[in-house]
Amino acid sequence: MKKSTLIVVVIAAALGAFVYFYDSKLAAGPPSDEASWKPAFTITVGDVSGFTIANKSNPAPIVFAKQGSNWNITQPIAASADQSSVSGIVSDLASDKIERSFSPTDSLSKYGLDPAAVTISFEAKGAKHTLKLGDKDFSSSLVYAQVNASKQIGMIPISLLDETSKPLLQLRDRDVLQLNGADISGVALKNPSGDLALTKDASGWKITKPKPSDADQSAADSLISSLDSAKFSAVVSENSPGTAKDLAPYGLAHPDVSLDLTAKGGKQFQLLIGKGTAKDTKDNYYARDASRPMIFQVDSGLYDSLNKKFFDLRDKSILHFDAANISLVEIKNSSGTIQCSQGKNDEWTMVQPVADKGKSIQSWKVLDPLQNARATAIYDSPSPAILAHLAKPEIVVTLTDKSGKVTTVSISAEVKDSVYARTSAGPAIYQLSTQILKDLGFKPSDLLL
Repeated sequence: MKKSTLIVVVIAAALGAFVYFYDSKLAAGPPSDEASWKPAFTITVGDVSGFTIANKSNPAPIVFAKQGSNWNITQPIAASADQSSVSGIVSDLASDKIERSFSPTDSLSKYGLDPAAVTISFEAKGAKHTLKLGDKDFSSSLVYAQVNASKQIGMIPISLLDETSKPLLQLRDRDVLQLNGADISGVALKNPSGDLALTKDASGWKITKPKPSDADQSAADSLISSLDSAKFSAVVSENSPGTAKDLAPYGLAHPDVSLDLTAKGGKQFQLLIGKGTAKDTKDNYYARDASRPMIFQVDSGLYDSLNKKFFDLRDKSILHFDAANISLVEIKNSSGTIQCSQGKNDEWTMVQPVADKGKSIQSWKVLDPLQNARATAIYDSPSPAILAHLAKPEIVVTLTDKSGKVTTVSISAEVKDSVYARTSAGPAIYQLSTQILKDLGFKPSDLLL
C-alpha cells in the first residue's frame, strides 16, 4: 500500500471513531423538533427573588436572596453577594434555551448528571424549579442539563455552568470597601511615613496635612481608584476577634495603615491594614473594614498604594498656567534674550531679536517644557547651599498673562545630574531633570516655522 493511501485510511478511521464517539455520547439520532430551542424556563429576571446553588466547589449549598435591588447571601454565611455574578446567573436562568434534547438510553452519570456538577433550585411565580448541570459536550460550548427532573437531557450554553461552579469566595462581594470612589471628599491616612490628610473641592484635591499644599491630582485620584477597585483575596475570620491579643497575629492590634474616608452626606469609612506577624501570616497583609466584622486578606499592591509619603501626593508641577492666556514670553539663555508674543487667533510671533521680529514661531517649544516639568524633589525650606546655585541662573523665563500678571522661572546650571528651579509664585525650590536645560536652551532660529 502506498504511503499516501495509508495516510488517507488512517484519517478516515480517526474520523469514523470520532463520529461514533460523539453519536454514542448523545445516545440519539437527530434532536426532537419539540425540544429544539425550547426555553429552559418560561420566566423573567424579575420573577426570581431567591435561589440556591449546590456545586462541587462548596461543602454546603449557597442560598441567595434579593433584598430591594441588591442580592445577598443568607447561607452558609450572611454577606452581600457579588452583584454582577448573581445578575448574570439570574439573567441566564431567564433567557437560556435548550439547543437540543434527547432521551438517554444509559446512566445519567455518563453525562455528569448523577451526581450533577451543579444543582440550581429556585421559585418563580409560585412554582419550584430545579436545574441540574453536568459535563460539557465535545465542543465545550454546551453543557448537559436536566430541567425539573425531566426524563430528557437538554443541551444549554456553557455560561451558566461557569457562573455557578464558582466557590463561595467568588460569589460573595469581595470589595475591600463598599464605596463609590467618586463620592469621596476627604482622606485621613496614617502609615509608616506619617500622617496625611486631603480634601476635595470643586477645583480638585488639596493636601491639608502635614502642611497645606496643592495635591497631585493624578496621584490622589489613583489612591482613591485603588480603594474603589480593591478586592480581598481570602476571608480569615467572618467574626473579627475582639481583643488586641487576638488581632496581633494579623498585625491589626497596631496596624501599619489606618485610613479614614469621608464621602457625600458625611458618610464615613475606615480601613485598617496590618502585616501578619505569626509564622504562617508574616508574608501576608490583613485588613478590617469598620462596617463589617470580618478579617480578610489583601494583596501587597493595596498596601503599597496606601504607603505614600507627602511628596508622593503633592503637586510636582513647577508652574500652572493657561497657554491661551499668555501674551508675552521672554527667555534669557546662553543665546541671549528671546521674546515672543501671542496675537489674535492664537498666533505666536517673534518680538526679539529684531532681525526675526514678526516671524511666526512654534510656541510649544517655549511653553511645553514649563508645563510638563515635574520635580524629583521639592525643598520648602531650601538650604543656603541650594539657594546659592540660583544666584546666577542659567536660564530665566518670564511669562506675562493678558491681565498683566508676571511670573518668573529661574533655572540653575547642572548640579550633579540635576538642576534647581524657583518661581516667583512661591519660596519652594524644585529639583528637576537636566532635560529642561536642553529644552529651553534653544536659539531664536530653532523656534521659527
